[in-house]
Amino acid sequence: MRKSDGRPWLMRPREKHDLVFCHNDLSANNVIVDPVTLKIKAIIDWEYGGFFPPEFEKPFYLRAGPSVALPGEIDDTDVLTNMMNEEKL
Repeated sequence: MRKSDGRPWLMRPREKHDLVFCHNDLSANNVIVDPVTLKIKAIIDWEYGGFFPPEFEKPFYLRAGPSVALPGEIDDTDVLTNMMNEEKL
């Protein structure tokens, strides 16, 4: 994952060992569903995937559009970034 200026983003060491594998862009746009059976066939677009605190994997699939904050929605990017930077040993 990279910062907006292109530099790599590094997480500080954490006291808790609670990281989980997150897609980080799970929305209806990234789930391929069989139109007949309605079974999930694939989940795509994994470039933001990785091990993160559980708070990073929110139910973005409930949004009507993409997983980014739309006008009128709260953009929690700074909150999540600060959470990662404030964690200390």
